[in-house]
Amino acid sequence: MIEEENTLNSDDLIDEDDEILESRLQQLAIEELKQAEELNAAIPQPSVEEPKSEVSKANAAAAATLEKINGLIAESTTLKEQLDDCKQQYLRLYADFENFRKRTERDKEEQEGTITSKILKKILPVVDDFERAQLQITPKTDGEASIHRSYQSVYKQLLKCLKETGVARMECVGQEFDPNFHEAIMQEPSTEYEEGLIIEELRPGYLVSDDRVLRHSLVKVSSGKVDGDGSTTSENASENASGES
Repeated sequence: MIEEENTLNSDDLIDEDDEILESRLQQLAIEELKQAEELNAAIPQPSVEEPKSEVSKANAAAAATLEKINGLIAESTTLKEQLDDCKQQYLRLYADFENFRKRTERDKEEQEGTITSKILKKILPVVDDFERAQLQITPKTDGEASIHRSYQSVYKQLLKCLKETGVARMECVGQEFDPNFHEAIMQEPSTEYEEGLIIEELRPGYLVSDDRVLRHSLVKVSSGKVDGDGSTTSENASENASGES
C-alpha cells in the first residue's frame, strides 16, 4: 500500500511539472508575440501611393532607356549600310583605277615599241649598206684596208647595239616559206631544195625581242627540185603517172 501511494505521488508531481512547463511556454510565446507587434509598430509603414509612384518612375526610365537603345540600334544599322556603300564605291574606284593603270602601261609599252620599231627600221638599211660594202669592196692598198677595217668596226658596233636592243636576224634558207615572216619575190627550180623551200635570202629579215617581225625577209623560193635532165620532180611524177595509165 505504501508503494502504491508513493507511485501516485510521483505521477502527480510529473503532471504538475508538465503543467508548469506548458504554462511557461505559453507565457514565452505571448511575450514573443508582443515583442514582434511592438517591433512592427516601431517600423514606419510606406504609404500606398509611394510604391506606385516609384514603379511608374522606374517604368518610365526603362521605356526611355529602351527607346534610346532602339535609336542607337537604328543609327548603327544606318551607319553600317553607309559604310557598306562607301566600301563598294571604293572597290569599284580601285578596280577602275587598276584597269586604267594597266591599260596606260600597256598603251605606253605599245607606243614605245612602235617608236622603237620605226627607229630600228630606219637603221636596217644602213646595216644592209655595210654588208653590201663588205661583199663588194676589196681593199688593194694598206690605206684601203685600214678604211675597210674602220667601217667594219662601226658595222660590228652597230650590230652589237641592235642585239642589245633585242633585234635578231632571221635564218630562212632551207626553211619552208611562211608569208608571216618571208616575202617571196622570185620562184625557180632548185637542185637542192624541194618545192616551197627557200633557196636564197635576197634581203635579211629581222625580229624584235617579243618575236614580232621588224622586217620581212626577201627570199627566193623553190618551185621544185630539178633532176639531172633539168626536169622537176613534179613533172617526172606526172609523166610516170601518164605512162602507167
